[in-house]
Amino acid sequence: MRKIGRNILAMIFFLAPLAGGAQLHSVDYRYAPQWYASCISFPDDTCKTLVGPLGQLLYDFGGKNFFPYANERGFHSVVHVLADENMIIEKQQLHNARVPIVVTDSRYAGTQIRQEAFALATDYMQYGTSTKNGNREDIVVTTMRNSTQEIKQLHPTVVLNSDHQVQVNGNVVVFTDTLGHHRRLLLGSQVTRIRQSLVENNRKTIIDLEQITLQPGVEKSFLVVYDNGKPSRIAARMQADPAALVGEAGNLKKEVIAYWTSQSGIPYNTISIPDREIQNLVDASVRGIWQARERKHDSIAFQVGPTCYRGLWIVDGAFLLETATILGRGQDARQGIEYMLSFQQPDGGFRKMSDNYWKENGIVLWACVQHALLTQDEVWLKATWTRLRKTVDHIKALRIQSATNNIPLDDGLIPPGEIDGGLWGTSDKAEYSNTYWNLIGLRAMIQAAKWLGENTDAVNWQKEYDDFFARFRQSAQRDLATDAFGNKYIPIVMDPAMRSLPQRAQWTFCQAVFPGQLFAAGDPLMTGTMKMLDATLQEGMVMGTGWLAEGIWNYFASFYGHANLWLGDKEKAISSLYAFANHASPLYAWREEQNPRDLQARYVGDMPHNWGSAEFIRLVVHMLALDRAKELHLFEGMPEEWLQPGMITSLKKVNTVFGELTFNLTVNKTGKTATLNIEPLKGGTCEKIFVHLGGNTPVELQPARQNNITINLKP
Repeated sequence: MRKIGRNILAMIFFLAPLAGGAQLHSVDYRYAPQWYASCISFPDDTCKTLVGPLGQLLYDFGGKNFFPYANERGFHSVVHVLADENMIIEKQQLHNARVPIVVTDSRYAGTQIRQEAFALATDYMQYGTSTKNGNREDIVVTTMRNSTQEIKQLHPTVVLNSDHQVQVNGNVVVFTDTLGHHRRLLLGSQVTRIRQSLVENNRKTIIDLEQITLQPGVEKSFLVVYDNGKPSRIAARMQADPAALVGEAGNLKKEVIAYWTSQSGIPYNTISIPDREIQNLVDASVRGIWQARERKHDSIAFQVGPTCYRGLWIVDGAFLLETATILGRGQDARQGIEYMLSFQQPDGGFRKMSDNYWKENGIVLWACVQHALLTQDEVWLKATWTRLRKTVDHIKALRIQSATNNIPLDDGLIPPGEIDGGLWGTSDKAEYSNTYWNLIGLRAMIQAAKWLGENTDAVNWQKEYDDFFARFRQSAQRDLATDAFGNKYIPIVMDPAMRSLPQRAQWTFCQAVFPGQLFAAGDPLMTGTMKMLDATLQEGMVMGTGWLAEGIWNYFASFYGHANLWLGDKEKAISSLYAFANHASPLYAWREEQNPRDLQARYVGDMPHNWGSAEFIRLVVHMLALDRAKELHLFEGMPEEWLQPGMITSLKKVNTVFGELTFNLTVNKTGKTATLNIEPLKGGTCEKIFVHLGGNTPVELQPARQNNITINLKP
C-alpha cells in the first residue's frame, strides 16, 4: 500500500502542473552526454580548438574514433589548467549562445574559481587575415576569490597529456610534432616543479606553478596562453610581463565579445523563437556551422565538425548548404555547391566517400536544385545543367548495371552500395538506401526541367522515373518484413539473411518521405515503416538506427520529425524537436550518437556535429513554414508553448522556394488572439498561403499581398 501510495502521489505531482498550464515541452538538457566538447574557434578558422567538460583544451585531433569499436587516441595534446589539483569542478556554461567563451566554475576550501577559455586572433579580427597566416591564441583566464575569513593557499597545476615532444623552458612549453611543427603554451606564473611519465606512448607532463596566497575577500587571476607560433602582441607581453597581461585580460575578453556580438557576420536574427532555450540552440547551431567552415581552393567548404568529420561529406554537406541558403547566405552556399561539384567524375558520377556510395549522385542533384529554388536563380541552374544532366545519365547507367550483375534482387534499381548510418554495404548486399536517394535526385531534376523549360529532359526523365519508381515499389512489396509488433515495413537490406535491426540505417527512408516526397499520402509502404520506427522510441528518439545498436543518433530526430511533419502529425514533430534539444549539451551542441542514460556512456562521431546543427535549424524553420507543391503552409508544427501571452515568433528574410519570407506573429497579453504580419512573397510561384492557427480550418491568404491579420487562438 505504501508503495502504491507513493506512485499515485508521484503521478499527481507530475500531472498537476500540466493542468495549471505549465509547459508540456521544455528544454532542460536532461539527456545531455556525460562527456562533451565545445568549439571556441572563429568562423573559417584553421585552428579548431575544443574545450572539454572540465575546461580542458583539446588539440590536434588525430584519431579515427567515430566508430564505436575504434581504439585510436583522439587528441594528440590535452591541456588542463587547474587552480589546485584538489578543486571540485561544479558546472560549465557559455558566456551566451552567440559568444563561445567557455566558463567553468569550481571551488576549493571556500575559494570560488572561475576559468574562462576563449580564442583570440587579432590579425583576423581586425584585418581579416587567415588564422593560418596570422596570430592565433587560446587564452585561459583563471580567477580565484577567497570568500572566507581565513587566508587560503592554492597550488596551480597545468597537466599536459601529449604524444608530441614536450619541452619546458622557463614559463614556455614547446610542443613539437613528428613533422617538426611547433606550438607553444605560455604560462603566466613561475614554474616550481615538473613531473613527467610515459604512459602507453603518451607523455604526461605535470607542471606545478608558484603558490598563490589569497587573503580573505581577495581575488587574483593568472593566464595561460596556447599560441600558434606566429608573432603577436599577446605572446610578447606574456613572455615579458605576464603579470601585466593579467590586467589586460578583461579588455581582451571584451574584444572577443564585441567581435562575436557585432562583427562576426554570422546570420543571427533571421529566426526568433519565444522559447529561450530553443533560441539558444538555434543561435549556437548557426554559429557552429560557421565555426566548422574552412577556405579550401579559394572556396568556402562547409564542414561537418572540427575533428573526425573535418572535411566535405556530400550527404551532410547538402543539408549544411541548404541551411546556409535558408538563412540568407546563398552566395556562401554557392561556393560550397561549386566545391561539391568539383568532385564530379568524368562519367558524371560522384564518389567522394567511396567507390560505391551511389547516393551521392542523387544528393548532389537534389542539393543543386534546392539551392537554385531557394535562391530563385534559374540562370545559375541553367549554366550548371550540362553537368547535372551527366549525373542523370550516370544514374541510368547504374540501373542498367543492376540488371546485368549477378544479383537478381536489385534489378532495375541501383546496384549494392555503401549504406552508411548504421550499416556497412557490400558488393552482394542489395539494399534500398542508394535507390531512395537516386529516386529523390531524379525527381528533383524533373521538377527543375519543368521550371527551366527543358521539356525534352522533363519528358524523358519522367519516363525513367516512372519505371524506376515502379520497380522500387514491386521490390519493396516483395521484401516487406514484419517487426515484433506486427508492423510491416520496408527493410533497408533486401535479403532477409543479411538484415539487422528493423530500424537500422533507416535515415534514407525518412529522407525519402521528406524532403524526397516519394510516397503518396497514406501509402501503406510508408505508414507501416513509420509505425515500425514509432515502436523503437526511447528518450523521445528512435533508438538503434545508427552505429550504436543500443544508442541514439541524435539528429535522426530531425529526419523522423520532418517525416511526421510532412505527414501532418504535428505532435510527433514537436516532441521530436524537444527530444532533439534535450540531447544537446548544456553548451548547445550535439554529438552524432550516444547511448541513452540507462546504459554505460558510449559515443560515436564528431562534436560539435554540425549536420546536427543544420538539422535543428531546418526542423525549427519547417515547423513554422513548409512548402507543399505551390502552397506555403505556416505554423503546421507550432507548439502551444510558443503561443503564450506576449510571445513573438518571427522569421526575417528566410529563403523559401517561393522567395524571401518575413513574418511576425505576436500573441496579445491575454493569449486569446495574435496578430500576424506577412510581407509579400516575390517568387511568383506560390499560389496560396495557409495559416494553421486557431482552429481546424487554416486561414487562406494571398502570397503577393502584404497580409496583416488577427487570429483567434482561444475561445
